Amino acid sequence: MRMRKWSILLAPVVALALAGCSGADAESGEKVNTVEENNSIGAGIAEELMTRDGVTSAEVAYVDTFTAPKSTLVDIEVEPGVDVEALYDEAVRLVWQSEINPISLIYLNVFNPDDPRSGISRNVDVDKPGVVPDLEEKYGPHPN
Repeated sequence: MRMRKWSILLAPVVALALAGCSGADAESGEKVNTVEENNSIGAGIAEELMTRDGVTSAEVAYVDTFTAPKSTLVDIEVEPGVDVEALYDEAVRLVWQSEINPISLIYLNVFNPDDPRSGISRNVDVDKPGVVPDLEEKYGPHPN
C-alpha cells in the first residue's frame, strides 16, 4: 500500500520533469531544445565554419547556467590575413538562423593565435531592446 502511494505521487512529478526537458515554452510558445540538442546543432555550425577559407578550428557550444543563461559560445581560430569581421558576421548569421533555442546571448571570438594574437571578441545580447529587430532585418527571423 505504501509503495502504491509513492508511485501515485511520483508519476506527475516525472511527467513534469520530462515535459521540461524539451518541447514548447509555456510563456512564448517557442520550441525549446535541451542543452544536448543545442550542442548537436552547434556542432553542425562548427563544421560549416570549418569549410570557410582560412579557418583552422571552430567550436560552438551551448550553455545554460546561472552565469551564462541560454548562451551560445563560438570560438573560431583563423590564419593570418583572414577578414575577421566577415567571419564574425557569418558566425552570427549561422547561429541566428539555426534551430538553437532558447537563445539569449551569443558570445563570439574570432582570432589569429599567432604572436601577437589578434582578432575580435564580442557578444550579442538578444534580450536587449532593439537587438532582435536588427538581427531579423539582417538575417531573417530566428526559427522557433
